[in-house]
Amino acid sequence: MVSNSDKENNRKVFFSDLSNPITFRQMGVVECPRRWLWRCFLLFIGITTVSTTVTASETHKNRENLVSRIAFGSCSNQSAPQPIWDAVADFNPQIFILMGDNIYGDIKRPFKIFGRERTIGPWKNVPRFLPASEQEMEAKYQKAKSNPGYARVKESAEVIGTWDDHDYGLNDAGKEFHKKKTNQKLLLDFLDEPQDSPRRKQAGVYASYTYGPMGKDVKVVLLDTRYHRDPVGSDGTILGDSQWSWLERELNGPPTAITIIGSSIQVISNLSATLQPLVAMESWGRFPKERDRLFKLIADSKRGGVLFISGDVHFGEITRYDCASDYPLFDITSSGLTQSVESVVPRFLHPLVRFYAWFTPSTMRVKGPNCKYKSCVYAKLWNH
Repeated sequence: MVSNSDKENNRKVFFSDLSNPITFRQMGVVECPRRWLWRCFLLFIGITTVSTTVTASETHKNRENLVSRIAFGSCSNQSAPQPIWDAVADFNPQIFILMGDNIYGDIKRPFKIFGRERTIGPWKNVPRFLPASEQEMEAKYQKAKSNPGYARVKESAEVIGTWDDHDYGLNDAGKEFHKKKTNQKLLLDFLDEPQDSPRRKQAGVYASYTYGPMGKDVKVVLLDTRYHRDPVGSDGTILGDSQWSWLERELNGPPTAITIIGSSIQVISNLSATLQPLVAMESWGRFPKERDRLFKLIADSKRGGVLFISGDVHFGEITRYDCASDYPLFDITSSGLTQSVESVVPRFLHPLVRFYAWFTPSTMRVKGPNCKYKSCVYAKLWNH
C-alpha cells in the first residue's frame, strides 16, 4: 500500500545546474510547483541526448549509489564509423541504455526501381530486407562489442538495453518473426545477461532496474515492442498480455523519484501515424488503443515522475503530452548513434529533408480532448 505522503514524495524530480546542457553537474531533489513541473522535467532530461534487471521482478542493484549521469542512444550500425562512443565515454555516464537497433543484423538489398529484382515502388517484386543466419547475427554482435569506443564505455558504465527491429532480426518485424527466440539469446549474450537470469526464460526482453537510495532513486523500465507485437495497422497489441501484466505490476510497485520508460519506438509523436504512407516509421501512434492503454495505466497508477525515452527514427526529438496524467509526459528520442535521416536519401535531397523537418507542424504531435491547446507539445506552459 502506498501512502499519500509517499505519492507526494514520488512527485519529486531530480534537478541539476545545467551549466553544460548535456550533463548533470550536480544532483539534488527539488519539489516542483505544478506550473513549473515541465521545466523540472527538462532539467532531468538534460542528462544527455546521446541519447538492470530481472524481468519478471525488479533488481535493486546500486541502491546506495546516487545516479547522476545516464546516457542513452539507438541505431548503431556495427559496420559504420562510431566516433560517438568517445563522446559518450568522456561524458562518463554511470548507466548507458541501448534503445534498440544495437546492430543492423538483417540483410538489406539496395534500392532498385528497375531490373529483375525491384525493391522499392508499387512495382517491387522482392523484399528489401532479409533475415540473417544465426552465425551472421552473432558475428555482427561480436563486431559491435569489440569496437574500442564501445568497450571503453562498458569499462566505466553499466550497459543495459532492449532491442528494435534490426537487432530483433528483420526490418519492421513483430510477433510473426520465426527467429525471435534465437535472436533473444544473442541479444542477451551481447548484453552479458547472466545465464541464470529469468530474462533468458521469458518470452521477450523486457526488464526493469532501480538505482540509487530511496528518495533519490531512478527506476528504468525497458519495454519489448517486438516479440508480441501485432502487424502495423491492425491496432492490435504492442506488448502482449504477459508484458502488460508485468508493466502494471512495475508501475504500481514502490514509488521512485523518477521512472524512465524506455520504448524502442516513439510513444508520443504522431508524425509517422499522421503522414502515412509518405512516412512509414513505426510508433505507438499507429496503435492508438494500445497507446491509450499505456497512458491510462500511468494515470491510474498515480505514479509521479514518469517520462519516456525512445529511438528508431534516426533523428532527435522531444515531444510532450499534457492530457494523460496530472503532469506532462515527455518523450525524449535519441537516434541514431551512427544513423541519420539524411544518410538514406540522395545528397541532392538533403535540403528538402531539412526543410521538411523544420516545417513539420505541431499538429503532428499528440492531441487530446482535454488539452488547453490544440496540440500538446514541448515548450507550451501547462496549467491544470
